[in-house]
Amino acid sequence: MSQVLGVWCRCVGLVFACALVSGCAQSTTEDLGAEQLTVLTETTEVTTPAPVRPPAVFDPCEDIPDEAVEAVGLDPSTKYMSIFGNESITGVHWNDHRECAWEGPYMWVWIASDDRPIQEVRSRTIAENMREVSINGRAALHYNLLSCGPRVCAEVAFQTGAGSVWVNLNLSSLGDLTLQADDLVLEYAALLEPYLPAE
Repeated sequence: MSQVLGVWCRCVGLVFACALVSGCAQSTTEDLGAEQLTVLTETTEVTTPAPVRPPAVFDPCEDIPDEAVEAVGLDPSTKYMSIFGNESITGVHWNDHRECAWEGPYMWVWIASDDRPIQEVRSRTIAENMREVSINGRAALHYNLLSCGPRVCAEVAFQTGAGSVWVNLNLSSLGDLTLQADDLVLEYAALLEPYLPAE
């Protein structure tokens, strides 16, 4: 009889212990779930979507807003598609090249997106005085063009994925002759860079 009673007590004790363990496990799971929910909630609250830049070969006429154009002294209403700043080829797009131009007081700016990498920009035969610069913390190439010289025109090129984007500034000879396109293009490129495709 004492043996049976002992076995019964051990069984009851085992069941009671299991119940306690089960209860602890359930409580722990609930606590962990609450903690996980809190973490997720906090993450959702502090995370804001990053601005989405346009793709590598983008359309400057469509992807650069008017306020960015106005910030560099250009008139958004003068916008036109072109190839290499040539108005005689306006309205034409090539599959590997997108370009747009705007006019301002005695100047115009054109921006091109091309699938050629920055290494090929370095080897352009029409460019001279090639310099490596940093604009808004981003590596860029700054150079002049043989066709017009540093006072009249200059260009900045950025790497964009597998391609590149070029910001070109041309100054009219009818404007302030003390201005240098070679200097101004760096200022304009800094204002426009946030609207260009990422590296």
